[in-house]
Amino acid sequence: MNIHIVFDLDWTLTDTQKIHQQIESDFLKEKWAIISPKNIWIKYAWRTPKERIPEFLATKKIDFTQEEVNRFADGKEDIILSLLYAWKIDLMPYTAEILTYLYDKWYKIWISSWSSKELIEQIIQYFNIGNIITASTSANEVERKKPHPDVFLASFEKLEKLYGNPEITYVIWDGRSDMEWWYKAWAKTIRFNYLKKEKVNNIYSTMEIDSLKDLKNILS
Repeated sequence: MNIHIVFDLDWTLTDTQKIHQQIESDFLKEKWAIISPKNIWIKYAWRTPKERIPEFLATKKIDFTQEEVNRFADGKEDIILSLLYAWKIDLMPYTAEILTYLYDKWYKIWISSWSSKELIEQIIQYFNIGNIITASTSANEVERKKPHPDVFLASFEKLEKLYGNPEITYVIWDGRSDMEWWYKAWAKTIRFNYLKKEKVNNIYSTMEIDSLKDLKNILS
């Protein structure tokens, strides 16, 4: 069977989201806007830094310019890359087990992420999973970023060029807002609700799981 499976990166395969959170929290602290790294994700997930940082600063009535926010957001990937080996980052629970299982079942495994190509490649190298991950699509490969669906659509186009039309395409993603684009591209969308946020039962999500280990039963 020709089955494609696309994974998100942060909070899906790896816990690298914690680096994003800390960097944004440190930036806000310099503006005397205090918020814990964890609360950035809880309150402002599914929005880009260029959206959520101004929103938070506005609630605190703190002056800022969109230009300085944009400058920080555009340089954030470089900061993450510089910190990658200084931080202790991990695969999410059961990631290694489920990737090996899918690889042995001949799934074509892909990463699609809003992160840069360089960061994705560094993380694949960091965890030594290059033999399992077929390829990836990153935000800097497309002209339009969030909220446009270009990175998702580019993933399907690249997969089909490499392997032909799939019998089934699954997508494992933690952000519910992005699921709409995968759904509209005819993927079976599985929302990974690792942080056990509210269940959404949204029309764009085929199913919802709390742990990657649940995929073994679903995809067997």
